[in-house]
Amino acid sequence: MSLPLSPDRRTLVTGFAFAVLVAVIWSGWMVASRYGATNTLLVSDVTLLRFVGSGLIMLPVFIARRRELLAAGWRPLLVLSMMGGVPYSLTSVGGLLTAPAAQGAVIIPGCLAVFATLLGWAWLKERPDGTRVLGLVLVVASLALLGLDQTSGGAWQGYAWFIVGAFMWAAFTVGTRFYGLRPLTNVAVIAVIPMLWYVPLVLASDPTMIPVAPWHESILQLVYQGLLAGAVAPILYTGAIRTIGPQRSALVMVLVPVLATLQAWLLLAEEPGSFTIAGIVLVLPGLALAGGAVRLRRAR
Repeated sequence: MSLPLSPDRRTLVTGFAFAVLVAVIWSGWMVASRYGATNTLLVSDVTLLRFVGSGLIMLPVFIARRRELLAAGWRPLLVLSMMGGVPYSLTSVGGLLTAPAAQGAVIIPGCLAVFATLLGWAWLKERPDGTRVLGLVLVVASLALLGLDQTSGGAWQGYAWFIVGAFMWAAFTVGTRFYGLRPLTNVAVIAVIPMLWYVPLVLASDPTMIPVAPWHESILQLVYQGLLAGAVAPILYTGAIRTIGPQRSALVMVLVPVLATLQAWLLLAEEPGSFTIAGIVLVLPGLALAGGAVRLRRAR
C-alpha cells in the first residue's frame, strides 16, 4: 500500500509532470512539422492550421483580457505576435523541408539559448555569468558538429531558417519579460492576432493544398500544431514554471533534442549521424548551464 503524497511533494510531482509533457509535445512538434512539410501540405498550410486551432482555443482568453491588452498598447502586441507568431512558424517549419527533425531539435533550442542571452543582455541589461557562458560555448560547439554532419541529409538552407526562427522565439521570450504581460495573455496574443490576419490572407491570395490533402494529414497538423503545440504546451509550461521554477523547468526541457531524435528515428526513419549524436551529447549540458538549470560553484 503506497503512502499518500504530501502537498509539497504532490506539487513537485505535478510540476515535473507538466514539464515532461511539454518536452514530449515540443519534441513531437518537430516530427509532426517535418512530416507535414514533406508530404502533401505546404509550409503555409501547416502554419494556417496551427493558428486556426490555437487561435480559436485562445480566443475566449483574448476577449476576457482585452483590458490588459488595451492598456499595453499596440507595440507589445505587434512585437510579440510577430516574433512568436506567423514568421516563427514559417521559418521553423520551412527549415524542416530540407533538414531532419533531429537537427532542428538541436539548432533551434541551441540558438535560442544564445540569442536569448544576448538579447537579455542588450534589452534587459542581464549580463551572463561564467556558468551561462560555459553553457553557450558547449551549445555553439554542438551546432558546429551538426554543420559537419553530412550523413543525415541536412542542408544549409534548413539550418539558416532554424537560426532565424530561433532568433524570433528568443525575441518573443525576452519581450514577454520586458513588456510584463501575464503568461496566458502572451499565449493568447501569439495565437489570436496571427489568426485574425494570416488566415484570411492565405485563403484570399495563396494556393493551399488543404482541400486535396489526405484528411489525416490536415487533422494531424490541426490537432498537433493548434491544440498541443499552440495552446496546451504553453499553458503546461507556465504551470511548470509556477510550481517548480524556471531552472527546474529548463532542466527538463533539455530532453527535447533526445526525444525528437528518437521519435524521428522511429516514426520517420531518420537515423542520426555520428556528428548529430555528438552534438546532442554536447547540447544537453550546454542548455542546462545556459538556461540556469545547473549552477557551477567555485571551490574556496
